[in-house]
Amino acid sequence: MRVYLDCLPCFLRQALDAARRATDDERTQREVLDRVASTIPAFPLDVTPIEVGREIYRTVREVTGVDDPYRETKRADNERVIALLPQLRETIRRSPDPLHSALTLAAAGNLIDFGAHSVVDLDRAIEKGLENGEKMADYPQLEERLASVDDVLYLGDNAGELVLDKLVVEQLVDRGKRVTFVVRGRPIINDVTVEDAAFVGMDDVAEVISSGSDGPGTALRRCRPAFVDAFRRAKLILSKGQGNFEGLSDERAPLFFLLTVKCPVVARELGTEIGRTVLRAQGSRGESG
Repeated sequence: MRVYLDCLPCFLRQALDAARRATDDERTQREVLDRVASTIPAFPLDVTPIEVGREIYRTVREVTGVDDPYRETKRADNERVIALLPQLRETIRRSPDPLHSALTLAAAGNLIDFGAHSVVDLDRAIEKGLENGEKMADYPQLEERLASVDDVLYLGDNAGELVLDKLVVEQLVDRGKRVTFVVRGRPIINDVTVEDAAFVGMDDVAEVISSGSDGPGTALRRCRPAFVDAFRRAKLILSKGQGNFEGLSDERAPLFFLLTVKCPVVARELGTEIGRTVLRAQGSRGESG
């Protein structure tokens, strides 16, 4: 997905939010904004938002000297969702289709996104995502593909929702699948890292690897060769979140995108509405729910 004009003010908002988390000094925050504002015109509209995003957060690191402004927020979000696990697992256990329920919960959790929102009410995010869920029009396609593969490549997105991703991974493992869970190569926004995955015990149920990406999504040209090779060989890829969609929507691969739609550009790309939770096979327009 390319950058649209609608994306430009969002880039500045993200820069300001990250700068404020990194420092209380307004002059430093202003320097971040000035440098980001001067950088944006250099990017053509045919690049992905991820390319711009990685430059924004590189600037935040350089100006403030803070490598991970969202570290404490990520830890707190992971802890809060872990506390919900007993009731969430019970919800899944009672479901006539546990995998479908786990996917719905994980998609709802995708509202825990500080790239799209400066403030997130975690409990309300999950509740709202469940209320606005699609009927998962492409779920039968996912089930059909699952029946023919032994391995699943799962591309993670944000902390907090990471715990809900683990519920999906558990269901896949129960179906006899080997899952490789992919995290970012370094801290950026509240995206998942190896440290976050270890904190929630993802490595207990899946192999955890880094894509090498230092941007807020998966752009293959910015990833480690080993990950790109795994991506190219994969027969089923479950791609979580808007950032991964933005980077991979033009790739020809066995992708299923799982996310909550949080901006008008992505809504237009997917042919749905802001606030909808979506499971969408690559190349499918699905239903708006």
